[in-house]
Amino acid sequence: MNIIENIIPIVIVIAVIIFFVYRQIRPRKISQKGLIIIPAIILFLLLQSLPTFHPTQTELIDTVIMSIVTIIFGLLACRELHIYQGSTGKAMAKGSWKYFLWWVAALVIKVILSIVFHETSSSSLNEIEIYLPIFFLTTTRNAYIYWRTKKLGLILH
Repeated sequence: MNIIENIIPIVIVIAVIIFFVYRQIRPRKISQKGLIIIPAIILFLLLQSLPTFHPTQTELIDTVIMSIVTIIFGLLACRELHIYQGSTGKAMAKGSWKYFLWWVAALVIKVILSIVFHETSSSSLNEIEIYLPIFFLTTTRNAYIYWRTKKLGLILH
């Protein structure tokens, strides 16, 4: 049973990443609801995981460093997003494969930090440590999209 509990968060993260890759390679409407839903779901999962998170000082340092790194990489990734006015006159967005290179880089750094902080076993990795980078990446992205649409004077769907 313990193996299944450790695999579920990993499967969720992989599914979220695949979903974002799919959404990035095609033009899509930008709606206020769309900017809120995914970060809200991840935040819900984070809050659900809080009771099981009893970090050591090392894990806390790892989590803080990873949070800062993912925000920085999220901002760098945003440079690859194209926000524009669609044929309906409302905001549209399209990313590129380069966008996900920044995301992959952030996740690779998470793995490197885990190795540096000796968290090489999946049992030593808490769900919060998995969800937090994804939360910061999506929240940074969506905040940028919202800011950019308002700066361009575009209307959300």
